[in-house]
Amino acid sequence: MVLSENSSLRERLRVLGRSLRIFLHVVLGLVLAIFSGLLFFPDRRYYQGLVRWWHGAFCRILQVRIHCDGVQGQDQEAALWICNHVSWLDIPILGALFPVRFVAKAEIAHWPLIGHLARAAGTIFIKRGSGDAASVSDRLVEHLRQGRSCLFFPEGTTTDGQAVKRFYHKLFVAAAPAQRPLQPVLLCYRLGDGLHPLVPFIGDDTFFPHVLALMRGAHIDVHVRVLPTVAVQGRDPRTLARDMEVMMAQQLRCLIADEALGLSTVAVTAEAEALLPSRTEGV
Repeated sequence: MVLSENSSLRERLRVLGRSLRIFLHVVLGLVLAIFSGLLFFPDRRYYQGLVRWWHGAFCRILQVRIHCDGVQGQDQEAALWICNHVSWLDIPILGALFPVRFVAKAEIAHWPLIGHLARAAGTIFIKRGSGDAASVSDRLVEHLRQGRSCLFFPEGTTTDGQAVKRFYHKLFVAAAPAQRPLQPVLLCYRLGDGLHPLVPFIGDDTFFPHVLALMRGAHIDVHVRVLPTVAVQGRDPRTLARDMEVMMAQQLRCLIADEALGLSTVAVTAEAEALLPSRTEGV
């Protein structure tokens, strides 16, 4: 009984401590965004280091351990990044590693505090079912032509991480006119030899209870695999989306099945910056 009470007390203290740190980190992010000018001029390239630092510190608070391979030797030009989508946690993890701007659902723009931070980071918001995919594609083309990489989740929703869903083709339109390649990347959250059961943000999950559930646990291991870039090569968006869906589904199965990944943990501070020293250039 005493051991159970002590364990429960430690859990409550851990959640309280992490909650306080996250709140202070969000407030700090807003203060930095305002006084650095990031909230008003999010497209300035020299802000990317600040954005990546904020994402990395957020991951550290949640004790996310990032294992990354396939980064070194990747093309350093701007690209249209695509990734499988498991959780809201995908964004700070990818944002800590890579200087990309995200396409996110419009509802996030109205989340308290988080919405302002997303705007400051240069997030492009899309309202699903509103028919504004064409205008979002135009914005992606503009960013890509100016050398700023952007990332979207072609599934359009989150999954349990076991497989990819059908890829929507509309945002693939941006790759051809911008004359930029696609940069696929995969995420796999693991707990021991299996997939992490709590990280997927699916079904009836709501944001704050989900965050609390993650804070009650110990560390979170995520494996990030950056695949080779893919040229458009004259393919129309539907064909491109279908080809990428098939390829990434196969690669995700390989990643999940690989129990001995042997990937080195990438700290999301100075080490992550050193890993991609020149990716911030031209962003």
